[in-house]
Amino acid sequence: MAQIGRVYKDSYIKGGNVIPLITLDIRTITVRKKFTISVNKIKFPEGKTVAQGGVPVQGKEDHPDYHIWTNLSNRGESLPSVIVGNIKDAVSENGLAYKRAKIFDPFVQEEAIYFTLFSVDADKKLDENHLYNVVAEPYRKMQNQDMQNSAPAQASYAQQETQQSYTKQDGSQIPVVEVDEDEIPF
Repeated sequence: MAQIGRVYKDSYIKGGNVIPLITLDIRTITVRKKFTISVNKIKFPEGKTVAQGGVPVQGKEDHPDYHIWTNLSNRGESLPSVIVGNIKDAVSENGLAYKRAKIFDPFVQEEAIYFTLFSVDADKKLDENHLYNVVAEPYRKMQNQDMQNSAPAQASYAQQETQQSYTKQDGSQIPVVEVDEDEIPF
């Protein structure tokens, strides 16, 4: 596992008002990118997660708790931000609270990029705005041990009615298939 970034409180000014936001800052050898984290308003219309006293909408309990947003505009463009990933609150078997996250970028790899957010102890924070450390582990393809799903499906071309066949000299059978004159058999 490697620490690839951090999450911190940030803000910006719009129309003279200071607007707070949560920033996910990922820095690796090949990429440095900042994302914005927001509460999933479909799951929590009030904008508060369960940890903040919010109640999820009935039927949306399995949806992510947060969305990861980014703006893909080039310089001079004004495109809207888009959701590129999500985050869910989780608790380990030992009772440690953490957040599971994933981002999908089809140009990086076919699978989603998974990482974890761990809260930072007060004595280890870089500053008062430092909320979480971002930890990632290399992707490993999961091997499904279920024998039912591991065997390839076999096509069955058996027909319900009895089919005529032609017996060759060596005793093997060749099925006789009736073809309409308008069809071209492949």
